[in-house]
Amino acid sequence: MLLISCTQLQHCTDKKKLFTLLSARTTGIDFSNNLYENSDANVLNYAYFYNGGGVAIGDINQDGLADILFTGNMVPNRLYLNKGNFKFEDVTLHSGIAQMQGWCTGASMADVNGDGKPDIYICRSADTDPVKRRNLLYINNGDGTFTEQAVAYGLADEGYSTQAVFFDYDRDGDLDMFLVNHSLQQYATGDMEKTGMRNQQKPEFSNKLFRNDHGHFINVTREAGITSNVLSFGLGVSVADLNNDGWPDIYVSNDFNEPDYLFINHEGTFREELSECMDQSSLFSMGNDAADIDNDGKTDLVTLDMLPPDNRSQKMHSGAENFDKFQMLYSYGISFQSSRNMLHKNNGDGTFSEIGQLAGISNTDWSWSALLADFDNDGNKDLFVSNGYARDNTNMDFIKYHMDKMMKNRRSGNTKADIPDLIAKMPSVQLPNYLFHNNGNCTFINRSAEWGLDLPAVSSGAAYADLDNDGALDLVVSNINAEASVYRNNSRDLLPDAHYINIQLLGRGGNTNGIGARVTIFCGAHQYTQEEMPVRGFQSSVDPILHVGLGTATQADSIFVVWPDGQEDMVTNIPANRKIVIREGEHKRKNPNKPEAVEGIYFSRLSDPPFSHKENPFNDFTVQPLLPSYLSRPGPCMARADVNGDGLDDIFIGGAAGQPGKILIQDLTGAFIASPSFSIASDSMSEDVSAIFFDADNDGDADLYVASGGYELDKNDPLLQDRLYLNNGHGIFTKASTNLPPLIFSKSCVRAADIDRDGDLDLFVGGRVVPGNYPLFPPSEILLNDGQGHFTIATKDIVPGLDSLGMVTDGKWIDLNNDEYPDLVVAGEWMPIKIFINEKGKLKDRSTQYIHFSSTGWWNCIASADFDGDGNMDLVLGNQGLNNQFTATEQEPITVCYKDFDGDGKVDPIVCYFIGGVSYPIYSKDDLSDQFPWLKKIFPKYNGYASATIHDLFSDTALNGSVVLKAGCMQTVYLHNSGHGSFTRMPLPPEVQYAPVYAIAAENMDAALAPDLLIGGNNQWMRVKFGKYRANHGTMLLNDGKGNFHYVPQWRSGLAIRGDVRSMQFVHGRGTIQLFAGINNDSLLRYRLHHGKD
Repeated sequence: MLLISCTQLQHCTDKKKLFTLLSARTTGIDFSNNLYENSDANVLNYAYFYNGGGVAIGDINQDGLADILFTGNMVPNRLYLNKGNFKFEDVTLHSGIAQMQGWCTGASMADVNGDGKPDIYICRSADTDPVKRRNLLYINNGDGTFTEQAVAYGLADEGYSTQAVFFDYDRDGDLDMFLVNHSLQQYATGDMEKTGMRNQQKPEFSNKLFRNDHGHFINVTREAGITSNVLSFGLGVSVADLNNDGWPDIYVSNDFNEPDYLFINHEGTFREELSECMDQSSLFSMGNDAADIDNDGKTDLVTLDMLPPDNRSQKMHSGAENFDKFQMLYSYGISFQSSRNMLHKNNGDGTFSEIGQLAGISNTDWSWSALLADFDNDGNKDLFVSNGYARDNTNMDFIKYHMDKMMKNRRSGNTKADIPDLIAKMPSVQLPNYLFHNNGNCTFINRSAEWGLDLPAVSSGAAYADLDNDGALDLVVSNINAEASVYRNNSRDLLPDAHYINIQLLGRGGNTNGIGARVTIFCGAHQYTQEEMPVRGFQSSVDPILHVGLGTATQADSIFVVWPDGQEDMVTNIPANRKIVIREGEHKRKNPNKPEAVEGIYFSRLSDPPFSHKENPFNDFTVQPLLPSYLSRPGPCMARADVNGDGLDDIFIGGAAGQPGKILIQDLTGAFIASPSFSIASDSMSEDVSAIFFDADNDGDADLYVASGGYELDKNDPLLQDRLYLNNGHGIFTKASTNLPPLIFSKSCVRAADIDRDGDLDLFVGGRVVPGNYPLFPPSEILLNDGQGHFTIATKDIVPGLDSLGMVTDGKWIDLNNDEYPDLVVAGEWMPIKIFINEKGKLKDRSTQYIHFSSTGWWNCIASADFDGDGNMDLVLGNQGLNNQFTATEQEPITVCYKDFDGDGKVDPIVCYFIGGVSYPIYSKDDLSDQFPWLKKIFPKYNGYASATIHDLFSDTALNGSVVLKAGCMQTVYLHNSGHGSFTRMPLPPEVQYAPVYAIAAENMDAALAPDLLIGGNNQWMRVKFGKYRANHGTMLLNDGKGNFHYVPQWRSGLAIRGDVRSMQFVHGRGTIQLFAGINNDSLLRYRLHHGKD
């Protein structure tokens, strides 16, 4: 076992913390990035006044010790020589880097001229004089001095620069350069709806790519495919091979409205592919880092934003949501963005799943630098985040009340008089930096305080290096208006059984440090992958010596290096706890071109069937502004049967309101043809929410029941009536208009079983929502069949109370106790899992007997099968998942308190969830005050509202008569049926919890005997506050035959189902099995199952 246990680490940190902050007196590093504000130099005139400086680390004198450079905004840059044992000498004046200053930002150390010595590149910004913004290139003379030669090399760019990255983008053996620039504040709130704005170019704001042509750099931005515009506010950059094709790609974090850029390298030219590859991105995107966080050999990505962890700060920075504008931006081609840190997990198929909330790293306030590195040598990369802001100009009280005064003065021509006073009113945001320990399962835990990083500061650039060569990564952080922080890592003393290897790469040609090389370390069953790319985090570059934690392993079996030009080297049997130097070409891998065995995929995409779901436009938030999410987009539903008696499965796919559903007939080739049906088409105005094929009239063929629902209709609208279509045996359907009783309510599901064992199929019809009055309970009903296909409501006789069960989302008939009577499992939103045991035709609630955990959740769907082969039917229930802000538990549930608080005849749902041990409403002051205008008088300022609970918002009298619903279980769960009248919760892979689950299909997918699982979901229609839940791309789980499931990665499954999946069916044909996936407002997807053999 390579991982160091948390308990062992906790025991050690009780005695001595992992990091020790060293004083300037100890280190000799006294750099402080001091800012001097006045009427001209301030954040109101330059939006990035408080962004801070950078840190660059490298061995400038090649004595084996890492030296440190700090950039200053209004103070000189400083260079410190490492003398050993954490003693540093200020060599700024001697080195020659102090001769030119200006507003300096990002710093890079790289061997730009290929002479084997690290050079220094410094970006500059802010100044209105372009000459003073020229970036600086200091060439290392080898004698401790540097000569500035940016003009001579073609790198004296005059843009507003953030950071430069040197790397070999065209794989020709030398270092090229990518430069991140940023726009100015007059474009910060640019109208994204005007597409022309995104086409405007200004060279001083534009990102640039420079190709190294024999030592001189040529601007090849346009021909290489690099794009940007006046809305580009580049703050962070990562270069890494994100799609595993051997070519370095570029990720740029953009502040404000312009989405981040993902430039995929197509063998020397780039294409921006963010929306194709990623589900969403950070809105106010700042620093980032790219590294393999789960040791699967794929490079993942972290981007930082500014979402606080506490309720008060969140409310102080939240204005009114504008859902229509949010959706309109997407309609203009703007990728989804949300204001929070994001962790993009690499799926290995060119796509990423965003799991930052599940990972526990989404909320770190005003954050700048993200650094992924193994700080405790356990083999997993931890996450450091620098934090803070000198003055908070996004505080809503400041914006609403102080900025208004400034704007009035500016309109009167008095532009400077109040600026000093205004700046003084901005609160300073001094915050501790974060250090998250990687748990090894794509989740992190905040160890900042216990690891010694609990000092509040305003931090910006940061870098890591093994400063004392003891085998542990130390940290260097640049602070605003305070001395830089140097943290010594004590893990070699605290965790002596945690080992490491440091790797120095020496490349051939002009790329002397092997920038861009991919290194994989094999240790028993473990592998650790790193890319040699020093520029990381924010405005900074780390030491190019690669550091790899090995856990308890005392040696690495092998180190495999793929150099940027594709050459390969391999070193074997390397003892731990040392530095190894690998020179390109000295350890060539034998038979490098021998193809490796490639496992087959499970699914291949087929052409889309002749159906595309077209959702009718409707904004649920205009009806009930306080809803947590949409309720009007439940489809498409799907049902499967052989409707024409040819032995092949056919499909019904339901339509949205105004769109007819279709029956798709399968032919002998496995193709599907839409079958015309006048009866079904004539009911197109109803929303099809659930469908089932069953033999309603006992004539031996499959009839069709379609349940109606939705949210946008009046609760008594006749379009909510369900429909029964009888089959003539040849796939021709006729509506049986009088066979159903009145069922005028919004449904979620219809399920068939012979409840009373009289030889015909009866129905359970689940009620979903009362339109316009969420979360009132609609009825659910039991329909008994007379044997001729005529149904009557028998709910009160068979299961009293079912008509007020809750907001049902799904039901399942299963014989749970093997008595040959079908039992009923029901789940829903704000509902516990309900188990009704059929006692000779009467359903009895036996939920507490079968379910032994607090199961109230936001359930969406139910699947059943005998997963462990014991003869008992088990359950899997789809839920909201864990990749969200709620972190609901039985003790701290998410709640909804509802009644008609404002007397307008509609129910007002007030949703609350726990933050820091207290339950708060989810809404901003503006959003709740729009619904309840009287709150503006109670809370005239955001400061008062920011800490308000529901009991502060409403008096006891107002709350009297309200109803509270709770949900403390958000996980999708697998319930094992013991066969003795109870269920046991069994673990599922964490990938299942990445997004809400709305569809589950059980099928044998690997040609073994046990049923496997395919899970689909996502929800893009939550409140703006919560963003989009889109991380499920079709989750395939293989069953070992004993009910233990493991996740099949997307690159292996072959699945790329990225929309809002609402139904899935496996369809059998002549010797083939196909998968159909119904996606809301999108084409029906179709895959062929290969069982992993093709």
